[in-house]
Amino acid sequence: MIAGIILAAGEGKRIGKDKLKLPLGSKSVIEWVLNTVLSSMIEKIIIVTKPDDINLFEIVEKLNTELVTNPDYKQGMSTSIKKALIEVNNYKNIDAFFLILGDQPFITPQIINTLISNFTKSKKEIVVPYYHGKRGNPVLFDIEWKEELMNITGDVGGRVLIKNYPDYVKKVCINDDAILFDIDTDFDYLNAYKYFMKSNDNK
Repeated sequence: MIAGIILAAGEGKRIGKDKLKLPLGSKSVIEWVLNTVLSSMIEKIIIVTKPDDINLFEIVEKLNTELVTNPDYKQGMSTSIKKALIEVNNYKNIDAFFLILGDQPFITPQIINTLISNFTKSKKEIVVPYYHGKRGNPVLFDIEWKEELMNITGDVGGRVLIKNYPDYVKKVCINDDAILFDIDTDFDYLNAYKYFMKSNDNK
């Protein structure tokens, strides 16, 4: 079983607003991410959010997902990862898990499925997407990395393991620059909106 951990508890300091609820067409940023994950080969979905995020509670209420709240979200991304991994402990048949950013609306099910198809059980792999030599997200971790991630601190995520254990990294070339794009600033959101409108005009 492959699990997907969606990190949706960030403060959005650089953009100064709740970027995950910003609209892109008929859906918000986080709704596009959720739709992608639900349409992929991921079998177990865990969403980590802030305790007072009533709007997100309503969005995921009818979905087949687990919602985990993180009261320590101001201490950084590592705290959200740990909260989700505690939930993962409740499932004994998970082989690997994704760390998925909640602000990457253009990730597709095909990208996720390609990474899953490149994952080899029992090799303790960290499966990382690359576009033209640049590392992106989401990243798939063998379940054996769970304890290592439980030891990280601060506003960091899986890149610490990617840096420290290069021999276990499996690089997968993805012909889609969506793996490089997330929304951190107003400029990023403007570009996302333009990209979304252009993509729909070409359909």
